[in-house]
Parts: sequence; structure tokens; C-alpha cells
Amino acid sequence: MRQPAIHDFGATMDAVCATPPMPQGMNEARSGPSPHIAVLGAGAWGTALAAALQRSGSQVTLWARRPDLVHALRTQSSNPRHLPGITLPPGLRATTELAEALAGARLVVLALPSAALRETAQRAAPLLAPDAVVLAACKGFERQCGALPTEVLRDCCDDHALLGVLSGPSFADEVARGLPTRLTLALPALLPSHAQAQRAHAFALGLRQQLAGAAIMLELTDDAVAAQVGGALKNLVAIASGMAMAQGLGENARAAIVTLGLDDMRRLTLALGGRSQTLLSSCGVGDLFLTAASAHSRNTRLGLRLGRGDGLDASAASGELTEGAIAALSVQALERRLGLRLHVAACVREVLLQHGSAPQALARLLHDSPAQVLPEEPVVPAAAPAQRGGRLAKVARLATAGWSQRPAQ
Repeated sequence: MRQPAIHDFGATMDAVCATPPMPQGMNEARSGPSPHIAVLGAGAWGTALAAALQRSGSQVTLWARRPDLVHALRTQSSNPRHLPGITLPPGLRATTELAEALAGARLVVLALPSAALRETAQRAAPLLAPDAVVLAACKGFERQCGALPTEVLRDCCDDHALLGVLSGPSFADEVARGLPTRLTLALPALLPSHAQAQRAHAFALGLRQQLAGAAIMLELTDDAVAAQVGGALKNLVAIASGMAMAQGLGENARAAIVTLGLDDMRRLTLALGGRSQTLLSSCGVGDLFLTAASAHSRNTRLGLRLGRGDGLDASAASGELTEGAIAALSVQALERRLGLRLHVAACVREVLLQHGSAPQALARLLHDSPAQVLPEEPVVPAAAPAQRGGRLAKVARLATAGWSQRPAQ
């Protein structure tokens, strides 16, 4: 029986809504010794993920570079530097030794700044277990060439390693406190034609079931390109949105910035071979809404500082030089290679690099950006209408009929 394509609506719902047996390696959390998971990076996001995974029944080791941070994690069950006031679940381990963290780990999550990803992945690669799954939980592009996190991991890891992305709208403090969160797990190997499709499906469905116990709901996709583009570019939109807030331009202007940012995501995703409809999930519009709409976001706060005229140096000194600021610079390599101009990225760069004024940069973004709405690429491949037309037609009829006429669940 063939594995369904994750982007096939009906087949996806059939597969995901079923209750599959826990796959080998993930079911031990229920029936025996807990599976070992390593989280590399003890910032706010890495610590929050480690707490959620520990709470879900796994044995988690959190790796940090700083001995003082490891000491606090061990003795206080907290991360006072990045998540003050939050008590972490019992049993969570912490270490500065990479080999200790990775020993026997079946899942390795790299929750690091994008600038540190390659160096850490190169150090970790020789220490990985042969059956380890490696997920990038960082949002950005590599500085010099604009490489996506999975491209960096592919350069560093064994050719047979199962690689993926964990992304979506997720303030770290809420995840650490166990509040409901919906994320996207993107594994290219979920594509039915992939040599590791069966293994990828078993892992993804098992992790999805396990994390449900920690109030984290997972969406599954094979489209790692869109998941990474959405996660990186939403930070730029948040910076521009914060600048607009500081300038008092109003909610209408911020909505326009979000719209332009979503179009930037769409164009870059398509240029890199991803599917723009993936951006309609948590890793795209969900993350964009959360980050651009809240002053709780570090990128939005950076935008507020820039909009008030504080400048890059003051923002860096305050600790507010974020992944969004780095992404605005690093995505430029991709724009040049692909012949694209990302409008929100250009606006942010004008203020960050060229010492431009926020009012002028925002005016150019809002008034000079293209107003034409281009047709979307076809969702259903023209070569296979018979395979999917009936199911999609049924979905369309249900949508037209309205929620009241949906079949009973």
C-alpha cells in the first residue's frame, strides 16, 4: 500500500486523524525506558522545547555552552537568564558536553541561532547515533550564502540521516508553561517517493502523538522549504511592523506590511521549489500573525527601537539584535541568486544597513511595492486530475454547503 502524499488533503486527514501504533523508538515512553532526546541550545526556545519533550514522557538532555547556565538548570530547575520565573519539569538533564548530550539520542533538536548552526552541526555529526532524526528548530538563513537550515544540516550530516524542521507560532515562555501550541513538523522524507518515507511517517506520527501530551499539536508536511522560508521572513515583517507602530502609522499600515510580507514569503518559497499553500498553515500565516501582531516578539521590539531612531548599534547593545535583523542581511544572497526583490527585507535593510530613516523606508514599502495580484500556481498537478479531482470536488462541495452540512465527526 502506497504512503499518501502529505499534501493530498483527504489522504492526509485519513492518515493523521487515525490512531496509529507508536513507532519503534517513540513507544518506549509509554511501555519501558524513555527514548533519549537531545536539545542543542539552551536559550529560551531550546529550554522550552526541552521542557515540553521531557513533560511528554521522554528523557531529555539539554546542551548549553555556558557552565553557569548548566549549573542553574541543574540546581534550580530553571533558566533564570532566558525563562525567569518558570520551573522546569523534574528529570530534565543539562550538560556542556556535546558527546554526553548526544549519546544514544534518537531525536536531536538544534534550537540555536542560525549563525551557530553549521559549527554546532559539524561538531555533532560524528557523534550522532545511526538512527537519529535531526530537526532544525531555528529560523533564519546562513549569513554568507543564504542557505536554509536543512541545507546546512545536509552538508554536515550523513547522507542517510533523516532531517527536518520544527517551526510555527510559539512564544517560548508559553511552551515552557505547557500552554496549547500548534507547530509544523516538516520532513522532506514524508514525500511518498522518498527512500525513507515509511520511516519518516512512523517517526512523525509517533512524535505527533507523544507531544499531544505536552499540549503541542503537530501539523505534518514534506514541504521543508515553505516551513523555513515562513519562519525566517516573518521575523522581517515583525521588524517592519514594529517600526510602523513606533511611527504611529496605524493598524491599516501594519496590515499592509503583513500582506506584503506574506507575498514575499510566497515568491521566495516558489523560487526555491516549495509550495505556497504550505504557508497557509502554522509555519506561515500562524507564525506571521503571532510575531507581527505582538510586542512580546523580540523582532517587533527591535522594530519599535528602530522606528524611534535608536539605530542598529543601540539595538545590538540592548540585546535586541535578533534573528530577523540577521535574516534581513543573509537573505540578500538568495535574492541576488534568484533575481528577486523582497520588499519587506529591503525596507528593513535600508534602516539597518544604510542608516535610512524609518519613515522614508516605510513610505517606500507601502507606496512603491507592486499592486498587481498575480495568479497562484495550480494546486492540483495538471497531469493527475483523475487521482485527486473527486476528493477535491467533494471538499469544495462541503465548503460551499457550509459547516452545518458537514458529516458528523
